[in-house]
Amino acid sequence: MIANGTGGHPLPNGTGGHPIPNGTGPIALPNGTGPIALVDGTGPHAMPAPLGAAPLGAAPLGSALPGPAEPVRERRQVSGLLLGAGIGVALVAVLLVGLLAFKPDGPVAGNGGKGGLSTASSRRITAVPRAGGMTKDATAPAAAAAFPFVMAAVRGAGVPASPNGSAVYTDPLGRTSVLFVGGTGAVGDPAAYLRKLRPSTFISGGQGNPGQNGGRAECGTFAVLAETHTYCAWATRDSYGVVASERPTVNPDFSLMDDVMRRIRKDVEKPAR
Repeated sequence: MIANGTGGHPLPNGTGGHPIPNGTGPIALPNGTGPIALVDGTGPHAMPAPLGAAPLGAAPLGSALPGPAEPVRERRQVSGLLLGAGIGVALVAVLLVGLLAFKPDGPVAGNGGKGGLSTASSRRITAVPRAGGMTKDATAPAAAAAFPFVMAAVRGAGVPASPNGSAVYTDPLGRTSVLFVGGTGAVGDPAAYLRKLRPSTFISGGQGNPGQNGGRAECGTFAVLAETHTYCAWATRDSYGVVASERPTVNPDFSLMDDVMRRIRKDVEKPAR
């Protein structure tokens, strides 16, 4: 540096390379006029904050952080509305399923593939005065020897007999006398129902022929005290019938009783009007 201030260090007039107290040099003085800021932040370049202090322009420690707080609350409100709408849709779906499941006037489950829980049937069972070439006897069904065994099986199977669905039939010569009990309703699987329809004193059995009205049939023997009786039964998904011998059978022949059952069924089971 020389006296005129052109050297690397300033002279009192401020023309040197380093500032003089009036702040005209390239490095800031305490009054903040230089190109590098002082602690008070007036210069163009920020100085580092003291240890533990918040940066210049930042909120004091313990105060709320700056930022878009209101948009966050709006997003939470929108999420809550969407969640509520989803729960509402789920509740409506549950109610609709419940209404469909408990609809009281649907057709019989499995009847023609229509489904439903109603006991309505596509058939009707009526013990007519003459059935299968036999005449309805004056004897009340409840007085028949096979009645308690057959009716106990009907109650256990779960579908009641029709109001006029039982009778004792006897052929004109009096050689054959049978008890008939039948009904309509939600039978379901015919094979499973026939197993439930076996008398509690069931001895043995085999498959029968249901005839032209379809379904499944089963024949068997059952005990009435110390005697053996023969029976045959048919079942569809919405109807059933049992024909049981009133007299003991020494040599059971299922084919004979099966034939009697088919003939009686043809007369007592008709399409529902």
